Amino acid sequence: MPLRERPGKARALGADLFISLHADIVVGRPVRGLSVYTLSDKATDREADMLAQRENRSDAIVGMDLADQSVQVASILIDLAQRDTRNQSRRLANLVVESVGRDIALLNSPLRSAGFAVLTAPDVPAILVEMGYLSHPTDARLLTTDSHRRRFAADMVRAIDSYFGPRRSPSRSKSARK
Repeated sequence: MPLRERPGKARALGADLFISLHADIVVGRPVRGLSVYTLSDKATDREADMLAQRENRSDAIVGMDLADQSVQVASILIDLAQRDTRNQSRRLANLVVESVGRDIALLNSPLRSAGFAVLTAPDVPAILVEMGYLSHPTDARLLTTDSHRRRFAADMVRAIDSYFGPRRSPSRSKSARK
């Protein structure tokens, strides 16, 4: 399925989350470990920007149909929806890094952001999980083993369960202790 169709398909099916799983190749230097991306207009680093540009070139970014709205109203509506969605996406990314990082090697600075086309649905929290790098021998070997894939899947389930589970409010926790 083309990249630009994926967020729309998730929205059409009433998805509560969108998780895109990837295993990439980096030429020229040994990069190893899992990382999680959320949508951003500005990439966290040059590597994130290059990866997003390469993926986005293959498909156009999905947009919302707000043709009946003025430019100002459409802009405000999109901004409000995306602000909440980005906050929820970052929350999910943090939970994934926390859960997966217990068992699987993480890239330095595993929480990243870039303008990936697959993360553009304005109302569905979305993350892109770079599971490892096929260009690194250790990652390539692990990504092909059943035990590693089962461990990764279990860690992802734990993170998703935490995302949908009861949230603890820091202020509520502090006042409950007093």
